[in-house]
Amino acid sequence: MGGDVRVRDAHRESVRVALVELEWYKQARIGNIHVPENTGKYLAATFEHDTARPVDGYAAPQLHTHAVIFNMTISENGQSHALQERSLFQSQQYVASVYRSELALRLQELGYEIEIGRHGQPEIKGYTQEYLDASSPRREQIKEHLQEIGREGAGATQVAAHRTRDKKQIQSQEAVLQRHRELAAQFGHQADRVVAQARERTQMRQQQPGKTAQQSATYARNHVFERLAVQDERTSLQ
Repeated sequence: MGGDVRVRDAHRESVRVALVELEWYKQARIGNIHVPENTGKYLAATFEHDTARPVDGYAAPQLHTHAVIFNMTISENGQSHALQERSLFQSQQYVASVYRSELALRLQELGYEIEIGRHGQPEIKGYTQEYLDASSPRREQIKEHLQEIGREGAGATQVAAHRTRDKKQIQSQEAVLQRHRELAAQFGHQADRVVAQARERTQMRQQQPGKTAQQSATYARNHVFERLAVQDERTSLQ
């Protein structure tokens, strides 16, 4: 909403780094009594979306990427095999941590102030909770359904997401953006202010390079520990 295309670039690069890291945990299913073989090879197609599924006709802004992984890999002898799905699912938390760490550091380098959310996700400071809630009707829709059925957890959330989603609607990019701008105007165009402050911090840091390095090191020390801890766990599982 603030027009900073650097944020989209930061997201794309963070996705790329996470998917490359996933190569370490790709295994071929050999079959019978043979143990899976670590191949480090896989094929994936990525699809970038910038809105959530519509709720009552409103497609909220939500930049995200779907990575579709093909169920095949190549073993050391050159033969193709199906992937061992166990290793893939065990790596989900680690890959999510890699993405979040990469994104948080890149956003901070762009001048944004970052705080860590309840589930470990990086969040940009400067937005009121009222605006975030209004901009996330899909999240609220899922939460309301979970409360109605008295369930919680990742599995229940996934089921709720499928049960409550509206049909996709074909809308022009201009129409979607206009709805986003109308909502932003109701809350004082917070994105414009956040982006302007980030660019101002970037200029100040360019004039104080030593301080920038210190801030980055401090942030990495305080927040990337989650990624390292999960990496140790993934390494021991192999």
